[in-house]
Amino acid sequence: MRQGVVAAIATLLSGSALAAEPNYFIAPMYGMSFGGEFDTTDEVEGERTDVGDLEIDSDSHVGFMIGRELDDPGNVYLLYSKQSTSFKTGSFGPSNGVDLDVSYLHFGGSLYFPNGDFVPYVTASVGVTEFKPDGDYSSEYAFSMGLGLGARYNITRNIGIYADARSFFSGYESSSDLVCFDQDGQCKLRLEADAIVQGQVNIGLLARF
Repeated sequence: MRQGVVAAIATLLSGSALAAEPNYFIAPMYGMSFGGEFDTTDEVEGERTDVGDLEIDSDSHVGFMIGRELDDPGNVYLLYSKQSTSFKTGSFGPSNGVDLDVSYLHFGGSLYFPNGDFVPYVTASVGVTEFKPDGDYSSEYAFSMGLGLGARYNITRNIGIYADARSFFSGYESSSDLVCFDQDGQCKLRLEADAIVQGQVNIGLLARF
């Protein structure tokens, strides 16, 4: 009888512990973004002609993930990051010095390969990229995909630190324009791109609840 009561209490306690297992998380991040190049075209005798390249300068970004951990093991998450940068000094075009925000809003998932408190993972995501030049220039939105590798170390049951590297691929139609430069009231020089590739390296803190 006594053994049965003890077994029942142990079962209830273990069930409560499982129920209290933190499944959700928020993970702020800080890192560096690099890469990204556009073609600069000019209108010559009624046709668009490539006249040079314009690169996005490498700069820091901030962001966060919110999500839920799964039993696979892995997670699903919503990611947002924003890089405030400019077109690289010395690049072609009259836009040198124009500030540019590059933002990603992605839904993704990760697959864990846990080894104790050390948790390597691979991750993939899809979503939208926003290229937003400062001033009167137009913004452009593009479908994008992301791939990455990373690792997390669990300091406690609820707190961990992580680092990862990600690549983002943003696709455009060939006719898409990002920035149009007015000369004498006419749109003469503009930036075009079929695909933009950017890389990120991140460090962050993960809190589970």
